[in-house]
Amino acid sequence: MENVNEPAPSSSLFLTTAALPARDRLPVWREVFGQMVVRLDIEPAKDTAFHAEGELLMLPGAACSSVSATPFRVSRTPKLIAGDETDMMFVVTADVPLHVAQNGREHILDAGDAIFVRGGERSVIQSHDRAKFTNISVPIDDLMPLLPACQNPSMTVVNRQSDVLGLLLGYVRLLHARHKPHSSEFGRLAAGHIRDLMATMIGSGSDGDPPAYERGGVRAARLRAIKADIGRHLGEPALSIGAVAVRHGISPRYVRKLFQDEQTTFSDFLLLLRLERSRQLLRSGHTATTIASIAHACGFNDLSYFNRTFRRRFGITPSDFRNGGP
Repeated sequence: MENVNEPAPSSSLFLTTAALPARDRLPVWREVFGQMVVRLDIEPAKDTAFHAEGELLMLPGAACSSVSATPFRVSRTPKLIAGDETDMMFVVTADVPLHVAQNGREHILDAGDAIFVRGGERSVIQSHDRAKFTNISVPIDDLMPLLPACQNPSMTVVNRQSDVLGLLLGYVRLLHARHKPHSSEFGRLAAGHIRDLMATMIGSGSDGDPPAYERGGVRAARLRAIKADIGRHLGEPALSIGAVAVRHGISPRYVRKLFQDEQTTFSDFLLLLRLERSRQLLRSGHTATTIASIAHACGFNDLSYFNRTFRRRFGITPSDFRNGGP
């Protein structure tokens, strides 16, 4: 579980034991990654050859780690807690069951579920199988103002089917996949989105619409996921706002509201994306493919409509554009 003591430029760190002699893997990982980086005491399962690798992303106000490791036991000890300047709240999840204990409370976390753990209190997390372990943290003082009064999320479990949990993990994967350094401004924005998603995850609604206090970071992540979904299903002529809403567990009304916030509509975005995709295919040089086939592949089932909307958008017919027009 990572610690974020103060705002700093964003940074990413990848560590692996693969290049180390077997006898050095555990001591180096415990000292460098455990004690110095994530502030955890790490113990491997008995009679198991230890191996681990992981990536840590530090943002100004949040941190995210993704670690693959042989069976392990990690703990926050009083000594490690005392060395931290900031009390953190963690979201922990793994692809295998985890045993989590804090302040006399215990929980067996099912694979894929997530749990909130407070960094300023003693805790133990244990896996009996090789695991891919994801941990996301923000300062408690930054998170609590976003929650309903007097709500303590410690040891709150979030089901793996939660769409907000999916948004959070997808957003973190996107940040990890970004291959260029994050600027401080981008890092602060990303950390704010992570806090919003964590707060919303604690109080997600159950009536088909997200809770009323859902904030910009959550809305941005939802809209990003919906746009990606539209891109994956672009070739389906019957693609509808209802089908997209069902896949994301929200109402069509809320999908409309997300696009309205960007001064557009679902239909306009879908049409624009289809036209942009068709332009890419026309420019790609596959002259053996007919314009009608390209239109159909992009979700247009009416060639005349495709020709009209293409010309209205780009000021040129599809055939002229394919033949080298501007």
